[in-house]
Amino acid sequence: MTSTVRNRLLALGVLWGLLLAAVPALYMTSPYRLTGLLVVGLASAALSGCVGTLVAGRRAAKKGGGRPGLLAGVGAGTLQGLAGGVVAALLIWALMAVSISDFTLRNPVELSVLMSPTVFIGSFFVALSAFAYALVGGVLLGPIFGTLVNRTVRAGKNAAGEKEDLVVR
Repeated sequence: MTSTVRNRLLALGVLWGLLLAAVPALYMTSPYRLTGLLVVGLASAALSGCVGTLVAGRRAAKKGGGRPGLLAGVGAGTLQGLAGGVVAALLIWALMAVSISDFTLRNPVELSVLMSPTVFIGSFFVALSAFAYALVGGVLLGPIFGTLVNRTVRAGKNAAGEKEDLVVR
């Protein structure tokens, strides 16, 4: 994968992550205040979108530049949602655990507070819902974003001088 394709996939991943996270984030911050939790949550969404898009792009590149079509787009979108959802769930789990435990830089808490059942289980279910949301978003928006990932990889292969296989399957 060339650096141009990788950079395009990273930009597409940031867009993907922020698009998925914008509506829930704005809904949760009803008075629309910019808080640290909101900024870190949006940064986590952008990071997980980048990872998911790079994983889907790498798979499309290994399969020969991604095949055109609706099913290929759904497959790439599902993989994008799955990989991004795992990363988002881990980041949100850690973020929520720290947030629920009232951790501050002035008053750090012990590790045992982070592992208490209330904090652990409460943040787990938030992370599980973030994973499910990213996976469902990947499946539903797969025809759009998965197709964009496949086209980006195909365009990179064509720009690199590699011939596209035009055999009808």
